[in-house]
Amino acid sequence: MGNNGKEALMRKHSSALAKRTEPVERSITPVADIYETADAFVVKLDIPGATKDSISVSVEPGYLSAKGLVGPHHTEDANLLLGEIGRRSYFREFNLTEGINHKEVEAQFEDGVLTIRLPKTDEMKLKEIPIK
Repeated sequence: MGNNGKEALMRKHSSALAKRTEPVERSITPVADIYETADAFVVKLDIPGATKDSISVSVEPGYLSAKGLVGPHHTEDANLLLGEIGRRSYFREFNLTEGINHKEVEAQFEDGVLTIRLPKTDEMKLKEIPIK
């Protein structure tokens, strides 16, 4: 596709769309679900387009943070005609209650969803009291 082909393709789109050829970088706060089980709190974050290697999770007393970066979907040598997707950086931070076992936190990423399991300390877990 030479220049004539590129110009023909660009004429098919509105001029407002055709003018944006530079990728845009956006910062996104991922949506979350948080639920509690008997032995842990679970945080699920939607981070579409990310890979396991582009995500980081950190836990410190009182805070949980998750970051992700999604790069452009084209290769460097590609001739970008329309760049609306661009780079996206995801960031979400949560305040944590006392009673989280920081050494046992687990994170898993599958199908665009980051799942963070925050185990409760023994003191925080629900204890059943036997009835005599």
